[in-house]
Amino acid sequence: MDLTLSRQFAVETQATAIDACNDVAELRRIAKTLLTAWHLQTDMTRHFGAQALGITPPSP
Repeated sequence: MDLTLSRQFAVETQATAIDACNDVAELRRIAKTLLTAWHLQTDMTRHFGAQALGITPPSP
């Protein structure tokens, strides 16, 4: 799936900010935030995908 131009710009902007960060604690905080967001996104995808198909979502 291709990102829109505005999404590509946002990703590049955020990636540049991460690359410029030398604070290990800040990088850890960012990594933990992204990990949480990724898991929430997979749970939401599972839930709404199952809902669209009219089935019970599988357990994580």
